[in-house]
Amino acid sequence: MKTILIINGEKYWSNYFAGFNVVQKKVQNSEFIVKDAELYVIDADGVCKPDVIFWRLGAVNPEAKHRNILELIEYSGIPCVNSASTLLMGYERLSMLNRLKKLGLPVIDFNVATNTTQLKNMEMQFPFVVKVGNHHGGYGKSLVSTDEHWEELKDLLFIHQDYVTTEKFINYKYDIRYLAINDKVWAMKRKGKYWKANSLTQEYQLIEPEKEWIEKVKLLQENIKADIVAIDVLETENGEKIILEYNDIPGLSGFPEDAKMELSSIVKSK
Repeated sequence: MKTILIINGEKYWSNYFAGFNVVQKKVQNSEFIVKDAELYVIDADGVCKPDVIFWRLGAVNPEAKHRNILELIEYSGIPCVNSASTLLMGYERLSMLNRLKKLGLPVIDFNVATNTTQLKNMEMQFPFVVKVGNHHGGYGKSLVSTDEHWEELKDLLFIHQDYVTTEKFINYKYDIRYLAINDKVWAMKRKGKYWKANSLTQEYQLIEPEKEWIEKVKLLQENIKADIVAIDVLETENGEKIILEYNDIPGLSGFPEDAKMELSSIVKSK
């Protein structure tokens, strides 16, 4: 019986893999070993030698260990969804934004400095958004609206030794997620509780994907060789749309059951 190793992720995924030996482990308390070109994963529950890996570690600040694990998966040749090489490509926020820009997609403009000591040179016209480091899920960013707030934030962020970006605040009407799995695309309008579009979602609605944006997400998917990828698009009151980021481990909450079925079929086919 083939073994599917699920890394983090929701508990329900085991229900989609009848006929397989399903093992679920967390990166936080697991160790990965390559011995004689074979990959083993060890935690308190024992040792797993996977035939395929289903990587669902999303919305966390990546650590060096995560990158090392992905490199070991790539070296071992064990199939992974998404592939380890694709996940490594999107591992860092700056490389993710660079990829979108190189493809000519309408990615949000930003200023960047390699350290928070340069915050004094990063001010923009108010309001603007400050982001520190490679955090996900709405963490590590703040909306700056006044001189007083900016001065206080500079003092607070000065202790961080990480890169910092500033970008114009977009007063969005909707955040639209375009989700591509295999050759299928879905779209969902979302609205956050506060100004952060991708956190504390209060309402969502599945919508018909626009042909132009299907082509954009498919272009990205083909370029990064992703089994699954999502782009988050902000739509303004005047109808302008701009890409905030792409996500190669997107959550599927609110999307149809077909999306989970499609993704599980990819894992089984590997």
